Amino acid sequence: MKWLRRELLVLTVFGGFGLLVLPALVFMVGQELLGEYRPGAGMGVFYADLYRYLGAMEASAWLLVLGPYLGVQLLRLLWLPLGLLTRRRPPPREASPPDRRIEPVI
Repeated sequence: MKWLRRELLVLTVFGGFGLLVLPALVFMVGQELLGEYRPGAGMGVFYADLYRYLGAMEASAWLLVLGPYLGVQLLRLLWLPLGLLTRRRPPPREASPPDRRIEPVI
């Protein structure tokens, strides 16, 4: 259950970022590079459109919102083989000599 709690925390943090912060960043960068979103429309209209598209199950809107979480999952997946190769293994146990000598019986 510890892994489930951690995954829910990761989803909450990155999902919240994708839902609240990333659209604002996309809007501001779009304003600078592409110009106005719509004539006379501000960031509120952008958020309203985004949430409307989320409700309509548009793949592009869901990809924007879940993008940070999916990116983290992809990095974790790519990191997995490297983590397995670099994992520290415990040193091999050396056979400890017995306290007394045991003579073979013939």
